[in-house]
Formats: sequence, C-alpha cells, structure tokens
Amino acid sequence: MRSNFSSGLMAIVVLLAGCGGRVTTEPPSLTGLFISDIHFNPLMDPKLADSLDQAPASQWNSIFAGSTQTACATYGQDTNFALLESALAAMKQRVPNPDVIFISGDLLVHYFQQFFYNKEVTNPTQAGYEAFVAKTEHYLAMKLKHAFPEAQILPTLGDWDTAGGTTSTYAGPGFLTAFALSWKSAVNRNGGAPDFEKTFSSGGYYSTTFPVDPHGKFIGLYTQPWAAECTNGCAPDGGNLGPVELGWLTDQLADARANGQHVWLLGHIPPGIDANTTAQNREEKGMSCTASITPFWADVYSSQLYELFTDYSDVIKFGIFAHEHYDDLRVARDSSGNEIFGIKLPPSITPLHNNPAFMAFNYNPVAGVITDTTTYYLTNLSSAPTAATAIWGPEYSFDATYGQTSFDSKGLAGTVTKILTQSAAQSSYINYYPSLYPPGNILPGGMVPFLAWGCALNNFPVADYQACYCGY
Repeated sequence: MRSNFSSGLMAIVVLLAGCGGRVTTEPPSLTGLFISDIHFNPLMDPKLADSLDQAPASQWNSIFAGSTQTACATYGQDTNFALLESALAAMKQRVPNPDVIFISGDLLVHYFQQFFYNKEVTNPTQAGYEAFVAKTEHYLAMKLKHAFPEAQILPTLGDWDTAGGTTSTYAGPGFLTAFALSWKSAVNRNGGAPDFEKTFSSGGYYSTTFPVDPHGKFIGLYTQPWAAECTNGCAPDGGNLGPVELGWLTDQLADARANGQHVWLLGHIPPGIDANTTAQNREEKGMSCTASITPFWADVYSSQLYELFTDYSDVIKFGIFAHEHYDDLRVARDSSGNEIFGIKLPPSITPLHNNPAFMAFNYNPVAGVITDTTTYYLTNLSSAPTAATAIWGPEYSFDATYGQTSFDSKGLAGTVTKILTQSAAQSSYINYYPSLYPPGNILPGGMVPFLAWGCALNNFPVADYQACYCGY
C-alpha cells in the first residue's frame, strides 16, 4: 500500500503541474480546510463607516487597525475584524499550506443593508450600498488569498451573500460579476476552472478540477434559487435562475458520467429538513407534527433534485453544504434506503449561537477521499479576547470520535448509524453540534426528543422524514 500511494502521489504532482498548478518540486501538502458562515460585519465599529466607504478594499486593514474595538465579536453577534484576524491566524497555524479550501457560503453579515444605513455612513444611497457590499466580498477574497497564496479556494454563495439585503432576494448580475472577478484567480489556481468567471457571472455556479480527487469534478452550486425561503418572489425581474441552474447541473453530471468522473457538490442551503425550525414549531409553537416539518428546499426543486441524485448515484461522491451554523452531517438515500452520498455541514465562524470553529483535513488523492478531519474552535470567547489573546484549540477528530477510517460517504453513513443507535455517539454529536457552546444546550438528549434531528440525518423527502419523526 505504501509504495502504491507514493507512486500515485507522484503522478498527482505531475498532473497538477500539467494543469497549471504549482511549479515546484515539493509534493502537495495533502491538507485542506473547511470554512463556513463567516458573516463578516465590516461596520461593527460605526466610527469607521465613512472611512471604509470611501477607501478601496486594499486600505481596509489599516482602517480596521485604528479601531478602538479590539475584542473579538461575541455570542449573538456576527464576525468582526478581530475575530476574522484571529480565525485566519488559527487556520494558518494549524494548516500552514493547504492545497484546497472549501467555503460553503454566507461570507456577509446578516441584515447588511440595515447596518449600512443605520450606522454612520454619510448620505447613504442604494448604489453606494451595493458598491460597499461588493467591496466587502472583495476584501474577504483578498484576505483569504493573502493568507493562503498557494491554495485553490472554492467558495459558494449563501442566502445572505447578496446586495438585496434580505434572504427573500438572490444575487443579481452585478453582484455575481463582482464576486467572480474577486475570486477567479483563487478558484482557477490550478487551471481547472477556465469557465469560472463566465458561469458564475451568469448564475453563481461553476465546475472545476481539484486536488482531493484530481480525476473528479467539483461543482459549486448556488442553492438560494432552490430554497424554500426564496422560491416565491426571489427572482429579480422575473428571472428563472433556478430551472436554468438545474439544467446546467444535469448536463454536468451527464458529462461526468460520460468521462468516468466522480462529482463532489458544494452548496450552502442543504437538502433535507430544517430540524431546528421543525422542533421549534412543534415543541414551542404547538404545531402538529406534520405541519411543523420545514424543508430547506422548495418542493418544486427538491423533488427534481432528489430524483437527479438517485439517477446519478454512481457519479455523485460527496457533498459539502452549511447554513445551520452548526457542526452537522447528512446522508442522502434513494427511495429504497440505499446510500447515495454523504454530506458535511461545517460549523460557522460567526458566534451567533455557537463557538466559532473551522475544520482541517487530510486527504488521499489516489483514492480521491478525505481521510480524517479535526475541528478547531475558539475556546475562550466568553472572556472577550482580542485577536492576539484568542485561543483556538482542537475540539475533536472525526475518525477517532466516531470509529471510522475515512471521512467519506461510507464514513458518514457509518457515523449516522452510530448516532442513531449508540448513546455515546449521540452524546458526541450533541456536544459537538454547537462546537461545545455549551454542551447539550442546543439539542435534547435521549432518543425520543432527539428524533427531530436524528430523523433529518438520513431522511430528505418530507414524506420520509414525517414517517420517521411523527411516528412516536
């Protein structure tokens, strides 16, 4: 096994160099990062608002350095400059030279428009707000690219990544074009995404090669047009981005099958059921079990997408989504209960209702799989640390915690089985779900009350979830 892996690794190095990758005799680091839900708020200090508004993104670091607000954003807030600096430094310390970074959406602060108009920007205008939003996205791209200049960085848009200001809109052409220009050099780092700017500017989606599975295809999706929260009335000017993207995805999967490739999916809003809202509807609002069930995707799209997943079960290998802010996982199954692919939902950087966290991973490019992950979290947020005094420590490693040998679809499926049948695994899941903030506060223990979340782990269609959740 050792010699096969080594020879395969050398072949990967040659392949990456031939695709316009790093020109170096050093092999890939075989490491990477999962980052999600940064929700960066550049206007946390209102005294900086006019200076930030008037300066290019390249000057923002020096402006932030002059702020008197030096503590990291705390619980109930979104990420400020201090927390962003702290998180990037911790990532750099733990994974100095990642080959690839997956960012599963929501880079921008919640309710950005309200911050812009209600802070101290002089004479705010809609055009000025839209320009400020684009500049904030560009600043984040600059920060990530500066911190990890050799990494391929693969982002997607979340429901708050828009100049519309709410989740009832999705990104328009101007925002998509600006985002594509900011991120294209990082996405196309290895020459595998020559069409990124074109496809992303048209609809927020793209495909690329990537180092984890060099012979596979990585597809970045814009899930907001398919979201239940957005389907009614979200399309600007009567657009049809949802159906167009669905058709594009179908073509990409067919092309991958024809070329013998496996596909990884990156999105923000995940498939399946929103367990948190479902539980709140039933337990706190007194709704009936059936009425309480809240799917993430609109029925008109979810039915087509779940059918597509089944049709291409031989092609789709893994999924990365987010949106919950919590450390979660899912397994997509067909109507007969057979596993299709596993899905990871990484924890968030924003401390809105959890400890900030990110995930480091190792991978095997010969097998095309992530072998293990370690989650790191901010351990002392309650003591109002600065970027310099914040302490990020290891929370847990996936394989050791759940008794797996790889962080792939098989490993996630085995973990879901353990969570649903073994109290120790369920306890780990409950504690790590909010990144240890505080243990057991988010999810209830015990198999019966836990079912709102447990049933969501591998029951995506509403009917399947209802049969699981409403049966007790």
